[in-house]
Amino acid sequence: MSIDLTKARFKEGRAFPILIPLLILNLALLSVQIEDPAGTYLFRKWMLQAGAPFFKLSSGVSHGVRSAWTGYFWLRGARQENERLLEKVRQLELRNDAVAQIENENYRLQRLMDFKKTLPVQSLGARVVGRAPDYMASVIYIDRGSSDGVRVNAPVIGENGVLGRVAVASSRTSQVQLVTDADAAVGALVERTRSQGVISGSGDPLLELKYIGNTDQVEVNDVVVTSGLDGIFPKGLPLGRVVESQKGKTVFRLVRVQPVADLIHIEEVLVLLASAPAHEE
Repeated sequence: MSIDLTKARFKEGRAFPILIPLLILNLALLSVQIEDPAGTYLFRKWMLQAGAPFFKLSSGVSHGVRSAWTGYFWLRGARQENERLLEKVRQLELRNDAVAQIENENYRLQRLMDFKKTLPVQSLGARVVGRAPDYMASVIYIDRGSSDGVRVNAPVIGENGVLGRVAVASSRTSQVQLVTDADAAVGALVERTRSQGVISGSGDPLLELKYIGNTDQVEVNDVVVTSGLDGIFPKGLPLGRVVESQKGKTVFRLVRVQPVADLIHIEEVLVLLASAPAHEE
């Protein structure tokens, strides 16, 4: 009898776990048919409540992905637009630089042409095509030669005054010795005192005015021009302005002159094809 009781209890214990799912299923079936006061089926309401967190998570992830893609494409478009604008700015800067260079060149050429009108002799325009690497080099090369009528010793001037003379003339190019060269010699005249001397290079940007007597009253700021007595340069071309004048240890004064022409940044020049004869005042 005890064995039958044990078997019965065992059967009851096995049946209990089976009843629980059946009860849950029964409740679910009932909830499908039961409505709340608002007319919504309970099962549907429970499913919505249970799935709400997942719906929110899914919506948030979807929104985040859409936002990320939207932001990516926006940044990409903004970067491309920025690069396009930067390239446009660079092109405008290059164009402005080119325009500025043309304007500067036109200004220099106009001054050169204005100076040409004051010259007593015929002249020929030329461009500088070469120079030694040293900025103090006293030699330049121009794109005019003997086939253009250029001859050795032809005076070369810039927009403000004397630059030098032609030292060597080939068919298409010429070598010009600047007045800053130590071997250069240009007949010079101090306008105020009429003192005459010779301008030559001194190894630096300044020129030396030699053979001015200690008794000559040459002063700072006196203007120096060509005297016309060297047989090369016409009289009266600007050479420079006195920046130092003092008595020397010999019979001559120590006179230093600042060139009136820019001898460092030379781009265009005039070559005089014939010199006016020297004459006394």
